Amino acid sequence: MPSLVFIRLVERQLRLLARDRQLVFWNFGFFLLLLVIFLGVLSGGDAAVRVTLAAALVTTGVMANALFTVAVGLTAARERGVFRRYWLTPTSPGLSVSAALCARAVMVFSAASLQVIVAGVVFGVPWSGGALSWITIAALGTSAFAAIGFAIASLAPAPHVANALANLVFIPMMALGGTALPASMMPEAWERLYWVLPTAAILEGLLGAFVRGEGVADNGARLGYLALWTVAPAAWAAYRWRRRGP
Repeated sequence: MPSLVFIRLVERQLRLLARDRQLVFWNFGFFLLLLVIFLGVLSGGDAAVRVTLAAALVTTGVMANALFTVAVGLTAARERGVFRRYWLTPTSPGLSVSAALCARAVMVFSAASLQVIVAGVVFGVPWSGGALSWITIAALGTSAFAAIGFAIASLAPAPHVANALANLVFIPMMALGGTALPASMMPEAWERLYWVLPTAAILEGLLGAFVRGEGVADNGARLGYLALWTVAPAAWAAYRWRRRGP
């Protein structure tokens, strides 16, 4: 059964990723450490500031980890010929690429979930919209940026190029996406751009789930927008990947 093969491939990929200490640190340790420092020290004990910082840090973590883990990781695997080896097995290269992409997305989502849980349990960040609300936002936010990372991997001929392209996406989105500077403090033209970026959907969705009591139904438009950001880059990247070969 293709589905069982896919699940086994994802499990294998996750085991391999778990052995990469540097990758585990950047996905789990680094942003969790930032969360503890910002919420525990720099928030000054202000509950409203803690919520805002938590949403911004989780959004930044999803964006950074998904972009770099997927873009650089898939490009490096392709350069090493990992996916070409599947031509000699009953498993197709396309299935192996999908499993590698899915495993990296699972890692990013797990790291984001850990941040939200620590923010709630340790620092009292509320989940007024319910756990399912922030889970769906984090999951679709992860899938959107994983798809963008996949698109970068389909373009980049080498890992260092993928890293550079990921930075070209990450830095402007961090500056204009509300995580480094609140939208209310942006010039009017910048604020209009803010609402176009997928980071706005994640950030506003998390804030809604944390403090405005917004459930999954209330986030329908944001979830749909993130789904669009998932499908469009992923479809384009899959087309390019097939043309280039594994």
